[in-house]
Amino acid sequence: MAAVRARDLSVYYNGRVALRDVTFELGNSETLLLLGPNGAGKTTLLRTIAGFHREYSGELLVFEKPPHEARDLVSYVPQSHSLNESVPLTALEVVAMGALYKRGILHRKIPEDVRKSAFRALEFVGLEDVADKLFRNLSGGQKQRVLLARALISDPKLLLLDEPLSALDPSARAEVASVLREIKVKRSIAMVITTHDINPLLEIGDEIMLINRRMIAFGKPDEALTDEIIKSVYGPMARAIKVEDKLYCITGDFHLHLHGGRRR
Repeated sequence: MAAVRARDLSVYYNGRVALRDVTFELGNSETLLLLGPNGAGKTTLLRTIAGFHREYSGELLVFEKPPHEARDLVSYVPQSHSLNESVPLTALEVVAMGALYKRGILHRKIPEDVRKSAFRALEFVGLEDVADKLFRNLSGGQKQRVLLARALISDPKLLLLDEPLSALDPSARAEVASVLREIKVKRSIAMVITTHDINPLLEIGDEIMLINRRMIAFGKPDEALTDEIIKSVYGPMARAIKVEDKLYCITGDFHLHLHGGRRR
């Protein structure tokens, strides 16, 4: 059973096509890296898979169900969190929200079993030492890892991440990428990750999709990251350059770097 299956998928906003011609299949423990310029439809596709946007045609199934019927199996981490940081929530309380929402519990004392699960989730992302610190006082990288812990506490089968490395400094990007590798290795769940910078994430990518209002390419890294495809997405100045066993993709605003064109 595939985690996500799309066939001839087109997504609409107010009757106008936002994304078209999307066909792909993602396995239960595979990771898809979703690339494309700003406004290409990456977030639109992610939100449609998450079941938040239902104006589409064609086939889209998440674990063989329509997306809105599979929400209990999915955790979605948007590019910008919606937490009101004027509310003095600790890191552990933020993580616990992921479990409490699933139970339909709000504004109540955190049950002890949820508290323990939240602490274990913080341990998994390497932040058990900030459990009692206010979320608003954490660094950007720490906040992103807390949000990943919140997404993981409900034991999802599919994790959807919208630009998890954006607005982070190099050190924080490395920390978050390390957590994503741990999720890949130890949790064996499917992931779809949108990104502008593939460098820190390439080793966990089983499949690559490039879109620009439509699906341009889908496949293994060495299949999807060719000179012709990169130019079609990012324009004539973009290039894919192979030097010995390494592939470099230059797009103007960021670089893709593929070691040996190999799937890892």
